[in-house]
Amino acid sequence: MKAEIIATGTEILLGQTLNTSAHYLTGKLSELGIEVDYHTTVGDSEERLKKVILQGIERSDLLVITGGTGPTEDDLSKELIAQIFGLNMILDPPSHEKIQEFFAIRGSQMPKTEEKQAYFPEGSQILPNHLGTAPGAIVQKHNKTIILLPGPPSEMEPMFKNYAWPFLERIAQGDSARMYVRVIKVVGLGESELEEILRDFMGRHDPSMTLLCKHSEMHIRLVVRGNADEAAAILAQAESVIRERLGDKVFGTDEDTMLELVSKGLKEHQLTLATAESCTGGLLGAQLTQQPGSSDFYLGGVISYSNALKEGLLGVSSQTLHHHGAVSAETAREMAAGIRERTQADLGISITGIAGPGGGSQEKPVGLVYIGLAAPEGIKAHKFQFHGGRDSIRQLTVQAALDWIRRYMLKSERG
Repeated sequence: MKAEIIATGTEILLGQTLNTSAHYLTGKLSELGIEVDYHTTVGDSEERLKKVILQGIERSDLLVITGGTGPTEDDLSKELIAQIFGLNMILDPPSHEKIQEFFAIRGSQMPKTEEKQAYFPEGSQILPNHLGTAPGAIVQKHNKTIILLPGPPSEMEPMFKNYAWPFLERIAQGDSARMYVRVIKVVGLGESELEEILRDFMGRHDPSMTLLCKHSEMHIRLVVRGNADEAAAILAQAESVIRERLGDKVFGTDEDTMLELVSKGLKEHQLTLATAESCTGGLLGAQLTQQPGSSDFYLGGVISYSNALKEGLLGVSSQTLHHHGAVSAETAREMAAGIRERTQADLGISITGIAGPGGGSQEKPVGLVYIGLAAPEGIKAHKFQFHGGRDSIRQLTVQAALDWIRRYMLKSERG
């Protein structure tokens, strides 16, 4: 099945709205083994939108259209699909009732213009919208499948997940030669290093391999076409070889994230953690508390941006700061030890560095970071030299800190 994603909305073309929906949908379709060959963005023009839809129908089996399902005159996605396939627009009473209820709950009467959202091409499978007024729809005609979704990602993503995904999953399961994908996630290696290590995988077809550069990690995307059992065996064999070569540089697969894996590991090992941050300004603590249930393992942290707070709150000695400076392995170790001692956490992790753009020197350039880890086994500090802008350096630092926690737990498991 060849797929195409069409995003409608002049605001996207003007740069006022970021098209995150295409990124989300491509990832989800890829998980189902459905190849996305085209991304198209088109403004709110009937003529141009019709041309784009006709082009999509000609070259793709599946069209996913976001936007154009609302109540205004320039919301035309449903109407154009009906026109192209020669279908009547039919009122869906349950959708009409839900739109009326939406306004009644807010103490107002439904404007007549809102009724437009309850009309669909005849034969449509209606996709309810629990977060807005514009339902979606699935239209199948002439061996083509059109999925119509609302534009706002906050409405589109739940609708896709709850209704379009199960529909597509049934279709994909019936394809004996579908595409199967596995993503192996790597930290601490660049694209050229990975290419050298995995050179014999380059140019293969079963599996084919693509290296994807992410901001703070690399993704190895493996693709196999065939039946489920054969594909699973090929992917498992390839993953085994890659893991053997890369060791603990591999931190996860597919939907795994470093943050989720570290959080899960801390819970499973029944370890508590506290943080002492300088150049990241609490970014590590903020990310940890994004995880549901983080209170099970995260005790809290200190943002010790000034030397005075490093001394007063964490117990870093004035001699250390004077002789070695705030950005040093010695200071990182004392920060980690201080936060662990004061919170009675199992692990104390510290960050101190120069995020830039100013503040660097020849001896201590921008991007120099020290991360300290205080654990029952002792206290260590590692030096890192990151590159990029301020935000990039801070994000890379947080990823490195999480990775060190992950490696600590791996080492503990191995004894």
